[in-house]
Amino acid sequence: MQLTGRCGFYLLLMALLVLGSQCSGKKGTMKVRPLKTKEAVKLQEAYDPVSDKPAPGAPAELSPERREALGDLMLERRQYDGSLVHYLQILRDHPERHDIRYKVAVILLLSGQHESARKELNTVLLAQPDMLEAREALGLTYLEAKEYPEAIRIFQEVLRRDRSRVKTRHLLGIAYLAQDNPREAILIMEPAAALNDKNVALLATLGQAYLKVKDYNKALLFLQKGQNLDPTDKKINLNLGMALAGLKRYSEAFDTFLKAGDEAQAYNNIGVHYYLAGRYEDAAKCFQKALDLRPTFYEEAKANLQRALEKLQQTKQKPI
Repeated sequence: MQLTGRCGFYLLLMALLVLGSQCSGKKGTMKVRPLKTKEAVKLQEAYDPVSDKPAPGAPAELSPERREALGDLMLERRQYDGSLVHYLQILRDHPERHDIRYKVAVILLLSGQHESARKELNTVLLAQPDMLEAREALGLTYLEAKEYPEAIRIFQEVLRRDRSRVKTRHLLGIAYLAQDNPREAILIMEPAAALNDKNVALLATLGQAYLKVKDYNKALLFLQKGQNLDPTDKKINLNLGMALAGLKRYSEAFDTFLKAGDEAQAYNNIGVHYYLAGRYEDAAKCFQKALDLRPTFYEEAKANLQRALEKLQQTKQKPI
């Protein structure tokens, strides 16, 4: 199960929540026209009318505050290279700015440079051992690298310091699921869902954990909550379809699978559940329908159809 592969980018963005809170609080729904060059110059002069102006032809030197503001803006827009330039410039002159170093680590983590991110985060934690966001991000570097035991150890350390951290409980639950330990995942994530029942990603992962232990009613409970919050979330709808199919509510499951993908995928998914229930003829019909819809490249449905037909043939050959 490629758990971290499917939701890795989302998980990385979760580590940015502490950054986003600095700049997204004022963000509204209104679209703003970008400033033209002349307008931007006038705005800069209005905000900074007394600073020394550079000599003609000389490059303007930005203050650390302005560099940080630009870096934060680029980070929010996912312009990581540009934000990194500004943050590194600040660190060159102010290496004690561990808040900036943390942001650098987050960008390195987003770009998959796990070792470099760890180096920066460890530097931050040496100076500020109680900065739980940095410790959490350190665990995330191991989770993304699929080094699950170390990720689990770090997330557990964060929770020992603050058991109310919903995000950490979610990440720890994902690590447990990646190690095929859904019961531990459930134990750690259910309190988080009680603390925040509006977290769609958490509800999806908790529902997935209940699917793993075949507790379809509990899975349905959390997944329906998630679907009510975000009816178009594909992961929610896929897992919800699996829960409904596990309860043998096949018609509802098929309709839900349609919301998670295209029609061919929905037929293939419901066919798998017919197959698991021993309904090989129904399974074969669904796999054939998936192939009819996507005949050129739907290899999974083709393989499933072959298995269903073999099982159907074996069933017919059994003496009565």
